[in-house]
Amino acid sequence: MSQLSKSYEPQVLEAKHYSSWLANNIFRAEVNPDKKPYSILMPPPNVTGILHFGHVLNHTLQDIYIRRNRMTGSEVCWFPGLDHAGIATQTKVEQELRKEKLTRHDLGREKFTAKVWAWKEKYGDIILQQLRTLGISADWSRTLFTMDESSSNAVREVFISLFDEGLIYRGKRIINWSPLAQSALSDEEVLFREVKEHLYTLRYYIEDSREYLTISTVRPETIFGDVAVAVNPNDERYRHLVGKNVIVPIVGKLVPIITDDYADPTFGTGAVKITPAHDPNDFEVGLRHNLAQPNAINPDATLNELAGEFQGLDRFVARRKVIERLKELNLIEKIEDYTHNVGFSERGGEQVEPYLSNQWFVRMKPLAEPALAAVMNGEIQFYPNHWVKTYEHWMKGIRDWCISRQLWWGHQIPVYYTPDGNYTAAHSEEEARQKLGISDSISLRRDEDVLDTWFSSWLWPMTTMNWLADGKQKETKELAYFTPSNLLVTAPEIIFFWVARMIMASIKFKGSIPFKNVYFTSIVRDSKGRKMSKSLGNSPDPLDVIAKYGADAVRFTMIYLAPMGLDLRLEVNEKTQDVPSIEIGRNFANKIWNAGRFILMKKAEAGEGIVHLKESDYSTADRWILSRFHSTIDSISEALENYKVTEYSKILYDFIWRDFCDWYVEIMKVQFASQDVTDYKQGLSAFTLDIFDGILRLLHPVMPFITEELWLSISQRDNNASISLEQAPKCELNLINKEVELQFELLQEIVEEIRKLRSNSTIPPQEKLPVTFSTETTELSDFINSQSKIIISLAKCSAISVGVRLPKPEQSTSSVIRGVEIYLELAGTIDIDKERSRLQKELERLTGLEKSFNSKLTNPGFLAKAPATVVASEQEKLDGIREALSKVMANLDSL
Repeated sequence: MSQLSKSYEPQVLEAKHYSSWLANNIFRAEVNPDKKPYSILMPPPNVTGILHFGHVLNHTLQDIYIRRNRMTGSEVCWFPGLDHAGIATQTKVEQELRKEKLTRHDLGREKFTAKVWAWKEKYGDIILQQLRTLGISADWSRTLFTMDESSSNAVREVFISLFDEGLIYRGKRIINWSPLAQSALSDEEVLFREVKEHLYTLRYYIEDSREYLTISTVRPETIFGDVAVAVNPNDERYRHLVGKNVIVPIVGKLVPIITDDYADPTFGTGAVKITPAHDPNDFEVGLRHNLAQPNAINPDATLNELAGEFQGLDRFVARRKVIERLKELNLIEKIEDYTHNVGFSERGGEQVEPYLSNQWFVRMKPLAEPALAAVMNGEIQFYPNHWVKTYEHWMKGIRDWCISRQLWWGHQIPVYYTPDGNYTAAHSEEEARQKLGISDSISLRRDEDVLDTWFSSWLWPMTTMNWLADGKQKETKELAYFTPSNLLVTAPEIIFFWVARMIMASIKFKGSIPFKNVYFTSIVRDSKGRKMSKSLGNSPDPLDVIAKYGADAVRFTMIYLAPMGLDLRLEVNEKTQDVPSIEIGRNFANKIWNAGRFILMKKAEAGEGIVHLKESDYSTADRWILSRFHSTIDSISEALENYKVTEYSKILYDFIWRDFCDWYVEIMKVQFASQDVTDYKQGLSAFTLDIFDGILRLLHPVMPFITEELWLSISQRDNNASISLEQAPKCELNLINKEVELQFELLQEIVEEIRKLRSNSTIPPQEKLPVTFSTETTELSDFINSQSKIIISLAKCSAISVGVRLPKPEQSTSSVIRGVEIYLELAGTIDIDKERSRLQKELERLTGLEKSFNSKLTNPGFLAKAPATVVASEQEKLDGIREALSKVMANLDSL
């Protein structure tokens, strides 16, 4: 047992305790058949990542379940890792090269990838170190990097297996293209934002006619790739033109007028140009009608030879030039302002180009069906459940997955090509020759593209547990013991890109689900409802916030403010980058710390001794706090089992702050002071410390640092002892006494009502007044008398009188609580006439205000013109005035 400092200083304690936990291998897990397994897969942060508040929320949630299950006797393993983040990492290194006026092509593939590995070794673990600052208890000895040899072996085996099965194929598709990186992008690497542009309505003249069709487009620079004009088959306006040809403006070539349901009669003119190489919808139309797919744009987003005089121009420069030429030729019907959503590269920031190219794809439909069934039949549970519908909708309309990227950093595609265009997937050139049936004299070329980052991430539930680490072993002791893992905590925006694909991969390659439960986190926003981002200046560095408030305060506040299924809102001072919301957690930590200090002081005051209160010595307050403690354990268990983590934090907050600190600790002071018996004082302090010890163990999963420090301080502990390894308190139903809780609630209501009467009568805090209680039964009188010392102390009474049907004392103010009449005696404390005059003036003032506000709020003109927020604000003021009025009238009546 050690003495606690006067104030809680988290910065000093957090580093000390985390180092101790690591040194004592508290987070290490082993396969242990004698214990029940519990595991969580950490969503691997990008190697380029920097800690943000989304990480804080996500990892705190995971840590709560890891620590809780470690304390309930499970063998717990939290599998951490790091994602190689293909395009993000390559972009970072290319930026560094540009400072030296070099490109990756100047270095060549081998030297460039060596540069990326060097960058990874220098900066790659930053985010994992930052996560340690948060206090998370992952088994760091199992950290996996998605480019590690073991992971790479598994990736290669899966690619070859799916290729051989016909589930991976090469084909032309429209993909998201980054002109800056000159690579395909995954959907999650594209950010959409609203853009104001123009809608150009062009004239497409019908062959051998002076008649023309008007066709609207946002991208006139793509007309060089037009192969048809489509109208809806039910559009009567154009039925007579179907089958005829139109002349593409500037280009002069003839293209047919076709019918397709894609043409929307209600948008623009109802006729659309079809450019299969530059629009995903047009591409699908082209496939249905067997149309050509001419590509008019180069990989760097300049126009190619199909554009004639416009060849070599950047796409946006070309757009201006094409419009100028169309105006000269009188081929523009009209130009209108047009606002729509446009995709931009998350990494490079440039506008993404829909681009037709040869890419590698996974056939998803055969993989999606069993993965959909696993969620729909409840084998995998989603929290909140409404994400099931989203998942179902996406899985039923799933499209093939483009898995190739035109990068150098990543898992190089294991496909080998012959000079005449044949190819196969293989582990080596030698195996490729065998599969292709060719001799050593024929040269082979390996595919230069790499795989989408998600292709390694979808194997995460297996590669973290050494599946195919050597390219052969499919079953490992970790897989057999820890899968399916118990929980996955992730952001809802990657439900398709990661969650769904992991389910597919695990069922396909292992024949079982990867995890049992998926918890989708809230979006972290500022108090104005805006998503946090550096560009808005509303996303402070969590490390700075942790340095100011402590990790526990940050962790607790994030959980407290993040109800399942709803966005989390943090108050952010954009000028100072402070987050005042975190004061919720800091104030709570200080409250707990001060309670611990007080209890230890009382223990020291009682002196050394091992004495425990007998049950017969328990007061009503003792039995009440014991009952409330076990009720809290029960409520917490239920909340956590149902992933109601915010509820868990609020149950704890209310019990610790109100029940334990504000009530029981205050009553314990009274009980301690009212007895001179040493054994009783020692027993009472031991009883209180036992409850406090249990509180710390309940709170530890969300506030690990302060609970460790207090737990180590309140009693003698063995070397290397840690609260992390203690058992969580278990609910003993026989100690929950609802009758005692109801009795104590009456005591609380009595004390609170006296405080309210004092406040309404503006009695100075230091002045003590007599109070009379009139009851209907002797049982109630006896109970109040038994609690007289507590009432006198907490309600600042000079004395109390209790009896059945006692008369009201003169000059007293009164109230009634559950059949108990309470009289606060004011005689001699205030000038009654003066107080009555003051109250009468206040009554007149408030009555005038009420009339004014009521008049405004019943005025149809005001209600019609004022914003809803203003009306609500005025109504709130009126409600406050009316509440004040009722108090003044009650006080006048009592006088």
